[in-house]
Amino acid sequence: MHVIGTAGHVDHGKSTLVHRLTGIDPDRFEEEKRRGLTIDLGFAWFTLPSGNEVGIVDVPGHERFVRNMLAGAGGVTVCLFVVAADEGWKPQSAEHLAIIDILGVTSGVVAVTRSDLVDDAQLARVEEDVASRLSGTSLEGSPIVACSAITGGGLEELVGSLDEVVRDTDPPRDEGRPRLWIDRVFTIAGAGTVVTGTSAGGTFTVGDVVEIAPEGRSARVRTIQSHKRQVELIGPGNRAALNLAGLERQGAQRGDALVRPHSWIAARIVDVELQGLPDLRTGAETEIRDKGARLLYAGSAEVPVRLKLLGTDRVRSGQRAFAQLRLRDPLPLTRGDRFVLRDAGRALTIGGGRILDPLAEPVSRNDRERLRSLEALASDDPAALEAYVDVVGSARAEHVRARLNLDPDRFEGDRLGPWLVSHRTFATAIDDLRARVAEHHESRRLEPGIPREALRAALDVEPGTLDELIARTEDVIQTQGHVHLRSHRVDLSTEELREREELIATLNRSAFEPPLTKALDTDPDLLRALEHEGAIVKVGGFYLTADRAEEAKAAVIRLIEEEGPITVAQIRDLLGTSRKYAVPLCEWLDSIGVTRRRGDQRILGPHALD
Repeated sequence: MHVIGTAGHVDHGKSTLVHRLTGIDPDRFEEEKRRGLTIDLGFAWFTLPSGNEVGIVDVPGHERFVRNMLAGAGGVTVCLFVVAADEGWKPQSAEHLAIIDILGVTSGVVAVTRSDLVDDAQLARVEEDVASRLSGTSLEGSPIVACSAITGGGLEELVGSLDEVVRDTDPPRDEGRPRLWIDRVFTIAGAGTVVTGTSAGGTFTVGDVVEIAPEGRSARVRTIQSHKRQVELIGPGNRAALNLAGLERQGAQRGDALVRPHSWIAARIVDVELQGLPDLRTGAETEIRDKGARLLYAGSAEVPVRLKLLGTDRVRSGQRAFAQLRLRDPLPLTRGDRFVLRDAGRALTIGGGRILDPLAEPVSRNDRERLRSLEALASDDPAALEAYVDVVGSARAEHVRARLNLDPDRFEGDRLGPWLVSHRTFATAIDDLRARVAEHHESRRLEPGIPREALRAALDVEPGTLDELIARTEDVIQTQGHVHLRSHRVDLSTEELREREELIATLNRSAFEPPLTKALDTDPDLLRALEHEGAIVKVGGFYLTADRAEEAKAAVIRLIEEEGPITVAQIRDLLGTSRKYAVPLCEWLDSIGVTRRRGDQRILGPHALD
């Protein structure tokens, strides 16, 4: 459940020490063996005295290969920091320590190697200097063990210290969202493409359908190996090699991530908390500004980025500030991911920090609301989610989990359908709902209420959210597709009552050849009110009274029962009308299920006997 990563200056004996501890030579390439210089990542593993088996990622120490070092450092939980006793602290020691600190690795052991080459006084000076250098970093207080990979002196104590640190370090959490940053891709004859990396965030199982993020290429996990053993599944905190079916060798590369389909957001603009570093070669104070070519390192990826500081125009050494990074290539990131920032021109680590929002939108430098939301996201307080929602007003529960790596089930504020909302947003939504309904009553007093869909569109909410809003607003109810205040009543004036009676009398006298709607001299609002009341029925371009409509239905049903399928002409003759009215009547009967069209005839429909 833990991966140990080495760190330290070039030629201080990291690979030699790993070889001695594990029996595995981490230098994979002939050039590395010939030159005695680690160029790329190496991998090994061994079992600690406690029985815990751990993986080791051995990284290059030369400044020219820092990008390779960063590709392997992203998934480690314990650091084996190496300083040679005969050389002491060196420039890459400082850069590697700064990287480990920025990546938030808080567990580690320092091996002071080549102890056999110095006297006790020199060894004591180096150990004292190392302890001083660790002060104020994430490795402060880590055990410092003098040892020699050549003589074997101190190795037992070193292994014991590693065992104790591993035992005391919390294992990576399984959050149900596995992600494996790919640090190596190769092919095996007859088996296909294999990717390796350190698993995190969840579990991969043989047979899983996976995708290569951010490109989205699909594959299936054919087999899984960990430390050269076949396993059925691999959980977070383990080195793994996954053989992928359906993926060509060129379909993946270092810097991609293996994930479950549709489970991660491809981030292009991210808001971050950024920490500035001094010049790690000279120790001089520096400052970060917007301008400059920058490279972001996250997981095993390296991506050019553009930087915009938020709330300030510079970040000095040791300071923290919020910033927005625009990535040239998208990456599957989430809140809490650690990153390192390097100056591309000077090839120097200048800062780093953690991702706060991987799905940010461009903002101005001094956007106060955005700065407040980032302050909430930067907090480790359990109420960080409530504070964030209070600032932004609302957030979808699914995005809170995928985007911000926060658990929406622990949200203690208000909810509206799939939305987490602040108390202010909830109260405003209720007020808006009530105001829209009341406004409709005022402008359309003869209508029973505002149509549900019209209200939903006006409020710009989802159906489930509207239902919950209505349910939680005491004086608003929904009746037959209309939303209205409980107190609302359709009361006709004396004049409107007279007009109602005249209209119904006219329609009844006209039987099945009533005046067309456009020829009626009646207020459209009154017509809609009478229609909702059920006094009249709209049929095509005209109205029938409710009595006439029932009469038409009963007559047609009776005729079909007596004679079987009938035509439009028969219905026309039955009702004593013209084809101009008979055709809309037939279509209306079809629409309410009394009849059903079959060719040129009508038969009884599913609701004929209702």
